[in-house]
Amino acid sequence: MHAFRSFPIALLALLLGACASLPEDLKQVPSQAWPQPANTALGRYFDQAGPTDQGKSGVVALPHPRHAFMARYALAAQAEHTLDMQYYLWKGDTAGELLLLQALAAADRGVQVRLLIDDIYHHGRDQVYATIDRHPNVQVRVFNPIPNRGLARNLGFAAHKSKLNHRMHNKIFLVDNAAAILGGRNIGDDYFGVDPKLNFNDLDALAVGPVARQAGDAFDLYWNNHHAVPVGVLYEEDAIAPGALDALRERLETAQAGHLDTMPYQVPLEGDELYLHLDELSARLTWAPARVVVDPVSKFEGSGASALADLVTELSKQASEQVTVQTAYLIPSDEGIAMARDMHARGVRIRMMTNSMQSNNHLSVHAFYMKYRKEIIESGVELYELRADSELLEFLKESEDDIASSHAGLHTKAFVVDRQTSVIGSYNMDPRSRVWNSEIALVVEGEAFADTVLDIMNRTFEPGNAYRLTVEDGDLLWTIDTPDGQQTWDKDPGSTAWRRFLARITGWIPIENEL
Repeated sequence: MHAFRSFPIALLALLLGACASLPEDLKQVPSQAWPQPANTALGRYFDQAGPTDQGKSGVVALPHPRHAFMARYALAAQAEHTLDMQYYLWKGDTAGELLLLQALAAADRGVQVRLLIDDIYHHGRDQVYATIDRHPNVQVRVFNPIPNRGLARNLGFAAHKSKLNHRMHNKIFLVDNAAAILGGRNIGDDYFGVDPKLNFNDLDALAVGPVARQAGDAFDLYWNNHHAVPVGVLYEEDAIAPGALDALRERLETAQAGHLDTMPYQVPLEGDELYLHLDELSARLTWAPARVVVDPVSKFEGSGASALADLVTELSKQASEQVTVQTAYLIPSDEGIAMARDMHARGVRIRMMTNSMQSNNHLSVHAFYMKYRKEIIESGVELYELRADSELLEFLKESEDDIASSHAGLHTKAFVVDRQTSVIGSYNMDPRSRVWNSEIALVVEGEAFADTVLDIMNRTFEPGNAYRLTVEDGDLLWTIDTPDGQQTWDKDPGSTAWRRFLARITGWIPIENEL
């Protein structure tokens, strides 16, 4: 009997003991973004489109999933020297594999490819990353990896939670240090309008000129940090079979035709059509002062430093007329509520949008956001929630029926202050972004770009896309204006009683500070 009682303890000890530790003397070879972006084809191409004022950068917003995908695809096809990609999540689906194949094609041309990924959502993808790392022109690093890659992975996370709870949420796609894409999108079908169940309303921006080089500095800051571990360190030398890279390439090339058929828009493989896409982007560039704001890596040591949280505070204090915010996940801090009250008292109009219960892909976050809705509204905020049946998915209606009938979710992280300062990045208004995750943002000054971003946001606030929340007699109401009058709900629209029950139960679990 004693033997049976002790067996679970012995098994737990064995599994925890199996949680491998990383080598303490690990020495990464440092590298930097391409030092002469102006002397690249992309650098010259975008410089010709720019003003004589060398201090300004060119920026163009990318709200449409097709434009966001094709910008990455076309830029990677033009890479001459370096392709640097930093992502929280890179899925092995249609969009993910098409972009991965494009990166391998760049490496085959002699381009030095660096891929930096966070580890939390890539369980089961290790073999792919370790395999492409075998390419002589590709380096893959995993940020803050969970040391054990096997059955004890979750136990290993639990055993080192205070360290491993910090995640790299930054998103950079950088070509030749001359053109960067920054914003909210990860790499996957649901970010590029391809998923049959859920497609995100999201926002990126293409940035060229001086600010692209700042993106390169931000990438290097994380790439050369000791938390960025070469993927090969996580495996034994013989774990990847000889010929694995050729086999992966063959699989990706074989799958390419099917992937291209799955895409709801045409993806040219090469030639003039890719150049035309870059011409379209170049023609839409706004030239303005711009900068990159990135969290210090010391955030992973528990420093509490958050450059993005500081930016939000700074801009909120400066606001004098209006602030428009879109955040996928919203769990405000006491300080955030106080800032909203202060802005409202100063006469600043605050509009804020987040996900509805039906559009939110993280019910746990919604469970805690629910508790603050009345307080947010009473602080003076005009609060909106995205409709899961949003008209923003109209662009999918000409595609296959299963994609056209997918639901919408908000994944944008952006705000505009006083029609002057625009921020597009990875930062959500929640504890995870404030405390646990590293974040990055593009900050652009000037009315021209601010008006562009506001036009994108304003469409999202329309009744066909969002519910307006109000408080009447202490009760929450959701309303939209229709040609037949106002339509009102007194419960989360589109949600089931079961989903509302799950949200209430989840809200009792003491995990708010980790969401």
